[in-house]
Amino acid sequence: NRLRQCGWPAQINVGEFGLRLAGNREFIGAWYYNVSPPAERAREQVARQEAYYARIREHPLMTFTLGFLQRRMVDGKALYEEKGVDVSLAVDMVTGAFEDRYDTAILVSSDGDFKPAVEAVRRYGRRVEYLYFGGSQRSSALFQSCNVARKCRRAWLVEFST
Repeated sequence: NRLRQCGWPAQINVGEFGLRLAGNREFIGAWYYNVSPPAERAREQVARQEAYYARIREHPLMTFTLGFLQRRMVDGKALYEEKGVDVSLAVDMVTGAFEDRYDTAILVSSDGDFKPAVEAVRRYGRRVEYLYFGGSQRSSALFQSCNVARKCRRAWLVEFST
């Protein structure tokens, strides 16, 4: 949603984008976390999102984790909260560092709640790079706690849009 609000491509080939971010370093994989759209959405919209997820899963170096939406009623209106996504990402980052599966994690998120996970990963001697998007809120917590912070270029996403 945030990418779409900034006028950037929202559907990209995540695996190939990960390869681009890794540069000349060994690329062991990309991890993608999201939720399915609410069933109340238009059937075509749900089908488009599920087709996009299927394309992400096709990449041989992708790990795809699906959280869930928790529905709450507020003033007669249904609101949805993502559940399980952030915790899964944090656990995977820390576990991967502990098990010596990577040297550098590239975190594409602006959620400052990941700061404790970043600090844990760094205590295991791993590097964490923070990639943020122009036009959206940059997390000062991640900017300060990661080894490197890079602003994503729109052209990178355009190059890998699907």
